[in-house]
Amino acid sequence: MELIKELSGTDVVIFDDTEREVETLHQTLLDKGIKAEFIKVDLAEMPEHDLINSIKLIFLDLNYHNGFGSDFDPYFCANLVAKVVPKDKQYFLVVWSKDIDKTESVIEILKDYNIAPVKYVSKLKEQYRIAHTTYDIETLLNDIDNEFQQNIQIDEFYGEIIETDKNSVLINCLLDKEKGYYQIRKFDLIPFIDYIDLEVGSIILIRSTTRPGSRLFEFFNESDDKKELFEKPDYFEGLENTKFFTEK
Repeated sequence: MELIKELSGTDVVIFDDTEREVETLHQTLLDKGIKAEFIKVDLAEMPEHDLINSIKLIFLDLNYHNGFGSDFDPYFCANLVAKVVPKDKQYFLVVWSKDIDKTESVIEILKDYNIAPVKYVSKLKEQYRIAHTTYDIETLLNDIDNEFQQNIQIDEFYGEIIETDKNSVLINCLLDKEKGYYQIRKFDLIPFIDYIDLEVGSIILIRSTTRPGSRLFEFFNESDDKKELFEKPDYFEGLENTKFFTEK
């Protein structure tokens, strides 16, 4: 199923500092019945915006005018995304810019913020330009769909670190919250070093991306408010004064 056809509600946000640069994109999405919002960006001041729970797709420019030309600040770009994406939200990101080689530096910061996209692509504006401020948006959207709609499966689950050694990390993984299904898994230590809190009892978010021929695991620090998911129930609570405990 194509991503673009699935969109509904306020699902798309477009970040750019020049409205005419994205007018064709914005109007094409609106014509398709997609509620897309354009957020004008000023490098001198971070725009204010509420989180968007329904968000599924972001178009993000990387270069913004500073009064003397254009400038790139990966933290500024990541903070724009953080303004609209709730924590743990699954969404897709399209870097729509003239400097797509800088995408990875933004993605690394989004990972630190625990709001990395489940998938992202970089698209060069010039590749789709057909006039000064007009773009071939239909081709752009088709290309995005072709890249996003590969045969992939994305799963996210929480885990509690229960043991570490010099080579591996042992994690109690909550694979099905509704059924209370846990499984202890061992992961290689290297991806965790200097990135994940390895203290026993720490809670992390694990994202598994499966596509033909590969499975990728990503790990993110999680807040302590998820610790309750791993609290062991007291099966004898309330039975202290029953005959089972008092009679000998």
